[in-house]
Amino acid sequence: MMKLKKGEKGFTLIELLVGLTISAFVVGAASMTTVTMMRLTPQNNDWAVSLRQVQNAGFWVSRDVLMSQGITVGTDNSTLMILTIPQITPPDKTIVYEFEDMPDGLKRLIRNDQTAGQETLVAEYISTDNSDTTASYSADSRTLTLTITAISGDVSVTRIYEATQRVPAAP
Repeated sequence: MMKLKKGEKGFTLIELLVGLTISAFVVGAASMTTVTMMRLTPQNNDWAVSLRQVQNAGFWVSRDVLMSQGITVGTDNSTLMILTIPQITPPDKTIVYEFEDMPDGLKRLIRNDQTAGQETLVAEYISTDNSDTTASYSADSRTLTLTITAISGDVSVTRIYEATQRVPAAP
């Protein structure tokens, strides 16, 4: 047992209660922050995956539309669009953006360079239900408008891209 020296005192009951209350608030706040972080991390991951997929699609489509001379928007559920890109030496390049089924009912967007025989995976988790992903072309303004939606988990991200052709239309 420890003896107190003359003039030393211990903590009062009120001081101990105040200290315990402050400690309880700090521990409670830290645990709530930890629980929130653990719950939101999968949702943030789903959001990041969906956003990256629509950004990839927007990049590839915009890039090809800028170089294209002819654009045909797909009329069925498997083809998004067909682009004709002029080359210095014939034949002109034909790029087809088409959908491929995924097991969960969503689609992959594939860029098929038919001239070179190359396929490139552009984006995954693309929703084509309820006109979530559409392409429309205005010949007057030579602008393609792409609306694309990606779904990962419970998170859905939709973006609209507009790209204008730089190459004049074929005579």
